Amino acid sequence: MMASFVTASPDPMRLTLFDLDHTLLDGDSNLLWLTWLVERGEAPPERLAQQHAFYSQYQAGTLDIEAYLAFHLSLLVGPELGHWEAVRAAFVAERIAPLIGSAARDAVERHRANGDLIAVVTATHAFLAQGIVSLLAPMPLVATGCELHNRRFTGQPIGGPCFAGAKYGQVKAWLQTLGHSLADFEAVRFYSDSANDLPLLDAVSEPVVVNADPRLSAIARERGWPQLQWRRTPQGDAH
Repeated sequence: MMASFVTASPDPMRLTLFDLDHTLLDGDSNLLWLTWLVERGEAPPERLAQQHAFYSQYQAGTLDIEAYLAFHLSLLVGPELGHWEAVRAAFVAERIAPLIGSAARDAVERHRANGDLIAVVTATHAFLAQGIVSLLAPMPLVATGCELHNRRFTGQPIGGPCFAGAKYGQVKAWLQTLGHSLADFEAVRFYSDSANDLPLLDAVSEPVVVNADPRLSAIARERGWPQLQWRRTPQGDAH
């Protein structure tokens, strides 16, 4: 089984959480993955239209996350795990690695060097997210797991979705597996781009807005939250 949580760490005093898409990654992992699968005949082209419809809902704050997860997990049904691991490795190397900029990498390394407990918290399912997070060295991942049976994906999730208000709940559940709660940390920081993450941004002591969508940028200005730009320039550097 793909576990919902990948855990590691001693007992630090600071917790730092990173969103994945449009935050650490300058792009949308699910769209990039689906495009890769379509280009290689692993998924039918009409799936892209479905993806774009879901993304419009996401931007409007109306996404049915369970339907979205079901859509993406259905892409993995059929071939055995080894096939998908090879496809994911090629995808991450070719399409994802160039989209993680120096600013994102530096932030992760800075918090790691400071002894923070760091984790990626994402609505992207764990199989895809694990491949991406591996580019940033071993790091805990909080995401919806993917059920396996006889080394084949069933298309069913493990655990609830990790999105919007449920993302906050998943973080609390992950911390419980470590014997912690948010109150145990003297500082809790969360980097995110999306207004969909407001429940978790509101729950931490140090919200940091990165590559903000218009709704979140407006809220950040009202509340005096720091806003950063980690998007990569055409030359490949973050700014």
